[in-house]
Amino acid sequence: MTHAPTDRRVMISLEQLTKRYPGQQRNAVDELDLEIYEGEIVVLVGPSGCGKTTTMKMINRIIEPTSGRIVINGEDVTRKDPDELRRRIGYVIQQIGLFPHMTIAENVATVPKLLGWDSRRTAARVDELLDMVNMPAATYRGRYPKELSGGQQQRVGVARALAGDPDVLLMDEPFGAIDPITRERLQNEFLRLQAEVHKTIVFVTHDIDEAIKMGDRIAILREGSHVAQYDTPERILTAPADDFVAEFIGRGASLKRLNLSRVSDIELRSWPTVGARTSPEEALSVLRGSTESALLVLDDAGRPLRWVGAEDLRRADGRSLAEVGLVPAATVEPRATLSDALNELITARYAVTLVVDDDGVFRGVVDIDQINEAIRTMRASAVSEARAGLGGGT
Repeated sequence: MTHAPTDRRVMISLEQLTKRYPGQQRNAVDELDLEIYEGEIVVLVGPSGCGKTTTMKMINRIIEPTSGRIVINGEDVTRKDPDELRRRIGYVIQQIGLFPHMTIAENVATVPKLLGWDSRRTAARVDELLDMVNMPAATYRGRYPKELSGGQQQRVGVARALAGDPDVLLMDEPFGAIDPITRERLQNEFLRLQAEVHKTIVFVTHDIDEAIKMGDRIAILREGSHVAQYDTPERILTAPADDFVAEFIGRGASLKRLNLSRVSDIELRSWPTVGARTSPEEALSVLRGSTESALLVLDDAGRPLRWVGAEDLRRADGRSLAEVGLVPAATVEPRATLSDALNELITARYAVTLVVDDDGVFRGVVDIDQINEAIRTMRASAVSEARAGLGGGT
């Protein structure tokens, strides 16, 4: 079942798209029909060997289709010059693929140069994109890939894919080779970026949790890229089309639904705070007047510095509040999912996750009661929707 938006036009249409490799009896992709709407992130997900990566690579013809049509923005690109086509489509891969002998600026400028942009326009675009992916151009423009971390290299890969301002972006397990903490941050940063650039994105992953978090719609594929279900994450979680989809989603649908809600969707809890210049004696008085077991120390800009408990304050021995207690580790930004917040909460020292804005300024906390309430609300909503569907015969 597909619930298609009515207010958006089709950006990519795959029509009877087929790929059979020489010597194989079965098609790797078998007469796939799929419509992808403008400005959406569509995630292709399914078991290994189902054809999801082959499908994505046929869109920019890194792999040539055996038959069928690929229509992008109303144009049949199946017979178009593939090099020209690829310059119009951004491409991000797991291995990143930066040119090691080129600076970061030169890497990002690859497609604009191929498109014949002048040097001033290219330089401006490079700086704009590096800033956009949180890698200040003044700091990183002249560096080389080997001088960057894996997460920073992946950000540069995204900037390079966007450099020619393509309408379509293809992403092949882009965060798969990154450690879990960096992966979560990159996912959140990319969703923030997508909210600004509104590209049409085909995103391949093997991870259903990542699909639920990243996708506006998800295509769950069987062998041969046969579509088992193509729908919103909410519909897939609450109304799986068949046993294959239900089994692929796996157990714990309630927890998976936490990937559908953002921290910004809930009302944050307050927490007692003091400034770093506050004396330990004053802070102890504030703590005694609260119901919590610790205070959060903020710097002059309102950013979290330390957790301090009563014992920390009594043993300060002339040290400032910025020098005692524990450094806060469990923090998320408002665009993070409630699943991200729960992951942080599990290891948090004071059973709350701190929420900070893009500048690191403290905005409030999330606790387990809020997450439990969110789960209850989503579960009740799912039950209500299911009943409405049964009653309406849809």
